[in-house]
Amino acid sequence: MTRTGARTLIVALDGATWDLADRYMADGLMPNLSRLCEEGARASLNSTMPPMTLPAWSTMLTGCNPGRHGIFDFVRKAQEGWSLEFTNATHRAVPTWMRLLSDRGMRTASVAVPTTWPPEPINGVMVSGFDGPVSTGIDASFCHPKSIYKEIKDRFGGMKFADFQESRIEAGWHDAALEALLREIPRKQGISEWLLASERWDCFMMLFGESDTVSHHFWMFHDERSPRYQREAPQRLRKAIETVYRRLDESLGALISAAGAEHIAVVSDHGFGGAGVHALYLNRFLELNGWLKYKRDVTVNGLSSGSGFASKIRAAAATRIPSSLQGKVYRAVPDSVLGGLESQSRYGDLDLGRTRAVSDEMNYAATIRLNLPEAAAADRDAAFSELRNLLLSWEVDGHRVVKEVHRREDIYVGKRVCDSPEIILELNERDGYTYTLLPSARVPKETTWRRLEPAEYLGGKGLGMNGTHRQHGILALWGEGVRAGASIEAGLADIVPTLLHLMGEAIPSHMDGEVLSDALVMAADPLQTDVAIEAHQPQSATDEEADALRARLERLGYL
Repeated sequence: MTRTGARTLIVALDGATWDLADRYMADGLMPNLSRLCEEGARASLNSTMPPMTLPAWSTMLTGCNPGRHGIFDFVRKAQEGWSLEFTNATHRAVPTWMRLLSDRGMRTASVAVPTTWPPEPINGVMVSGFDGPVSTGIDASFCHPKSIYKEIKDRFGGMKFADFQESRIEAGWHDAALEALLREIPRKQGISEWLLASERWDCFMMLFGESDTVSHHFWMFHDERSPRYQREAPQRLRKAIETVYRRLDESLGALISAAGAEHIAVVSDHGFGGAGVHALYLNRFLELNGWLKYKRDVTVNGLSSGSGFASKIRAAAATRIPSSLQGKVYRAVPDSVLGGLESQSRYGDLDLGRTRAVSDEMNYAATIRLNLPEAAAADRDAAFSELRNLLLSWEVDGHRVVKEVHRREDIYVGKRVCDSPEIILELNERDGYTYTLLPSARVPKETTWRRLEPAEYLGGKGLGMNGTHRQHGILALWGEGVRAGASIEAGLADIVPTLLHLMGEAIPSHMDGEVLSDALVMAADPLQTDVAIEAHQPQSATDEEADALRARLERLGYL
């Protein structure tokens, strides 16, 4: 009888945090994760800086920091000028573990993992994740081989990624969203069990995004200390996060059983926590202090002819077009047009000739781009120091807003550091809750911050969701050679080198991560090898390929 399952099983729980998992394990609600921790090792897992979905998963997949793999955000800016295009897997400058093992003749499978569109032609199966902030479900362009799409559709009705809009939160939205999340978990479990029953994989990875989505939208219901807490919420909403975590643990148990793995890793890309009630407008702060200049007065209702108008079109499309039709609408739109709309939304109202610094004002990442194209190195250093001192002095209601200001070179290393915004901000928390970063085009001039109104507490994509990313996620490691009961610190880049070592495979010398020796019973020194990295040739989407960029509209609230 042919053996099935997987030698190494990776179960990814997007956005999972020990702050919640420890509580649920103590209550007996996550027995499978609890057993892995008791019999194996666990780690507080440091994410990328900032803790963002795409760079974090790319770091986990490659063992490299973003300065080496080159994925920093859902969009990438041209080196010259201010045009944007959407990020895809071809922009990654180093190979993933799937590519490495495949090139060594091993059978690998990756299902629903972000930053894998378009799918690589590996020795095995790849079903891409949402791969940007937009998709509601897969089609054949998400699959390698393409033929597997029909089988997934026929057997399971396809595979969805939060197939509901997340920008406009109205009455009944949370009930419908929770139902959709709980419907999708068993579907992904079923797809994984089917694939695991088909052959013996050398390495198999499945990602569940439901832990991230439920935390973004339901944090205010379960956290009694949250300044956005909804005391009158029904029990099913207060228990929504717990319900999703418990259901994910059931799927984890099923996949462990189906895999019969020698080694198991449960990993998240970042942690989670609550958002507070103070909104920041970073570009208004830069404007007030002479670093940024608008071409025109930005109309507060978002109906100006520049960024406000583009944002209004984007928000209206994302919230008014049914999710079932959004993919069909988007199929006719080339990626260059979509990137152009995003460029206009972010920079359309700026007087770039008189602007020295601008933020993309993404709530998941406080970053600043410098606009000093002719400046000498000494002048750029002076500008950074001046801006750093200014930002560190920013106070809101007597509280310092910015914890630290970093140059990109202080955080990242590698040939792709230049693709990052020049400045990365660490924001302070307010009584354990984050500030909410919102677009400046929505508020009058000189409004650098305000308190959210109670009607805004629910949030929504682009409106300040009530749950936000935190720096540390989870790692549970189990199997032969893993030290039972070990509790360590680790980084996302350490996962692939550690798993390769456990599999007896050589570790490419270009990886930044290290083998987590404190979590292992080390029988031998790690093997190292050099891997030829092909010249990087990113591919932008053509008009014809736009058909594969399904449902880009719904999740543009990320951008």
